[in-house]
Amino acid sequence: RQTDRQTDRQTDRQTDRQTELSAIKLIQYVFGYASIELGTIATVTKLAGYEFTKYVTYSDEGKIIALRGLNIKNGKLDLSDVKYIDKSDLSKLNRSKLCSGDMLFTYVGTVGQVAVIHENDKYYLAPNVALIRVDRKLVNPEYMRYFFQTKVFWDTQINRLLQSSSMKNMPMEKIRKFILQIPSMEEQNRIVEILDHFDALCNDLSTGLPAEIEARQKQYQYYRDKLLSFKERE
Repeated sequence: RQTDRQTDRQTDRQTDRQTELSAIKLIQYVFGYASIELGTIATVTKLAGYEFTKYVTYSDEGKIIALRGLNIKNGKLDLSDVKYIDKSDLSKLNRSKLCSGDMLFTYVGTVGQVAVIHENDKYYLAPNVALIRVDRKLVNPEYMRYFFQTKVFWDTQINRLLQSSSMKNMPMEKIRKFILQIPSMEEQNRIVEILDHFDALCNDLSTGLPAEIEARQKQYQYYRDKLLSFKERE
């Protein structure tokens, strides 16, 4: 009987989830996008500092990298200064194991830096960095990464929350309450394709032509903000 009750609860949760997905897709169809609280479509978590202190051993060589705040810059991973944790008790750190598609968000010190993981079995979460694992039926992680970098998102959410705090940090419950404007998956993919193109142009030009680089970067920022700003409809 207990097994039957567990099965019934699981079925109810799946039914509720399908109902939520259908409602979101209907809103996207009617209005072009849905405004969604991050915590309803993603797992947002962090690693407790004591877990690292107890189970982690840093070294300067290895294969498994602990991603710290300094490794997340300008929307990408910066692996110029890394610490390896191959000799740590990884069996105790399952909650910090990162998978392809996970997004990182720095919430202490330099708040708001983001990056998306593109490999499995290579990275673990270090303290002071939040993991955002989104429902990929609804959101392309790359779309979310670009969205988090827009001026309007910073002005209306990150900076507003930081101004109300005496410390440069952001609690998990605040991050979970971020509001994202989510269009259909097809539109998300289109936006990501355009912005990836501009991003590639900027990086390809990084060996020369400083003026052209600056112009491309401004153009990229303009289109990023324009593509990811959603006006309220009457």
